[in-house]
Amino acid sequence: MRSTRLIILTGCLLAATCAQAAYPTRRIEVVAAGAAGGGLDAAGRALDRALHEAKLIDQPLVINNIQGAAGDAAKNYVHQKKGDAHVLYVESNRIYQNKILGTTALGVDDFVPVARLVTEYLVWVMRADAPQRSAKDILDQIKGDAASMAFGVGSLPSNDYFNIVRPALLVGADYKKLRIASFRSGGNLMIQLLGGHVPVISTTLSEAIEQVKTGKARLIATSAPSPQGGELKGVPHWRGMGIDMHILHWRGLFAPAGTPREVVAFWDERLGKLMKTESWKKALEQYGWADAFADSATFRKELEAEREVAAKLLRELGFAK
Repeated sequence: MRSTRLIILTGCLLAATCAQAAYPTRRIEVVAAGAAGGGLDAAGRALDRALHEAKLIDQPLVINNIQGAAGDAAKNYVHQKKGDAHVLYVESNRIYQNKILGTTALGVDDFVPVARLVTEYLVWVMRADAPQRSAKDILDQIKGDAASMAFGVGSLPSNDYFNIVRPALLVGADYKKLRIASFRSGGNLMIQLLGGHVPVISTTLSEAIEQVKTGKARLIATSAPSPQGGELKGVPHWRGMGIDMHILHWRGLFAPAGTPREVVAFWDERLGKLMKTESWKKALEQYGWADAFADSATFRKELEAEREVAAKLLRELGFAK
């Protein structure tokens, strides 16, 4: 009897191992929660290209762009794919933020975090001829009078927005009285800055760098957790100013609820290898992304911490439902 059980158990273990080794058995649908050409779409396509160039996968990745409802349309679609190991989902912090805002009942707990892939860093930008010379000058000013300086962001609420509110909070400014206007796109935001309609904007480096290169604007702070090189060389970061915070404007990979653990382990192993390849390094350089890889377990833990910070702020600022 014992030998029979051992044979059965061994057979089951071998079958499971073979099933994992065989994955994926067909094409993988990668849902990008935004339009073709956007940041989430670019992350999905870069992942597809790099995985195949590095010969880490032999099945195609097919990008499915699902726009609408600030990412909620994509959430609903992926939620209906429960247990489908051949579906992946590229999203941002909207994975937890939208539930806090009350636009959807679906949150991060309804999906499986697979990996954080990349990040952009946020920056404070001023006109080159602005009288204030540093972010510290501005923080000192709003600490005395929170409404004395106007800021611009692409949308409310957003990481751009948190990149203003959180440092203001940490230096003791009355962050609830800050004057923050939202504009619909990075281009509009830069027009407002250069036109003198708003003196400071918070945006991604990629949205600001061309105007910085022309000498029309300058970077005065970054949300990076440490000093950076490249286009951010010499730009002060919050921790370097004694403000204990950073913000990753990340792009992450998720799977539908019920995705087998073996499949998550597959992606942990393949993506861990991918991050070291020249193919992936080329993608980072091409898009101006920073490496922010976190495996499934790390990503899940850091998402929980992010969600707590965001939920507290959004409640206090009256955005949470």
